[in-house]
Amino acid sequence: MKAEIEFVSKVQTATPCGKCSCVIMYKSEQCVFCDPAEQILEAALSTFGVPSSAIVQVDIESGEDCGCGTEDVSMLPTIKICEAIITGLPDEQTLNDAVIRAIMKDCFCE
Repeated sequence: MKAEIEFVSKVQTATPCGKCSCVIMYKSEQCVFCDPAEQILEAALSTFGVPSSAIVQVDIESGEDCGCGTEDVSMLPTIKICEAIITGLPDEQTLNDAVIRAIMKDCFCE
């Protein structure tokens, strides 16, 4: 009897556009501004009733990828909210605007 093992990718598409999440944060342990950026992001999401569990975190140094690609990540932190790409330490208004635009689309996921 021969056993076969089929490996299934752990990355599953969660949005109709093919991304793993509507909110992706690229960071690393060495990134000085990543933790403050994450706190600002969580506050912006909370303002609109979106739980922080909607954030998919990708550690660039680990070599793991969420399946959405890292080729357009030029600096850390980088936050992708739907089609918006925000780099560096974000200001609240920029994040709020990106979250509002994402919420207005029917595909926004938790």
